[in-house]
Amino acid sequence: MISKFTIRRLVLVSAVLSLVSLALMIAGIVFPNPFLLVAAMSLGQLFGTTSLALYLLAIALDLQGVGEHEELGGRLGGGQQ
Repeated sequence: MISKFTIRRLVLVSAVLSLVSLALMIAGIVFPNPFLLVAAMSLGQLFGTTSLALYLLAIALDLQGVGEHEELGGRLGGGQQ
């Protein structure tokens, strides 16, 4: 079962991959070595696309309400008055 913790982890991994992608692309521009430039742009695109896919997956799971029952159970009262 997928929980809110899993969705948060997907967003965290997405953010880290996005920052790695950005760092690789900046390194390719700052140090204009042809091999580094090609590797940085290729890996940067791979990590950036993976980051976007994970983020969209996290949004889709969150919109479906996955793991919502875990946090709302205590707030709804559950018989307490």
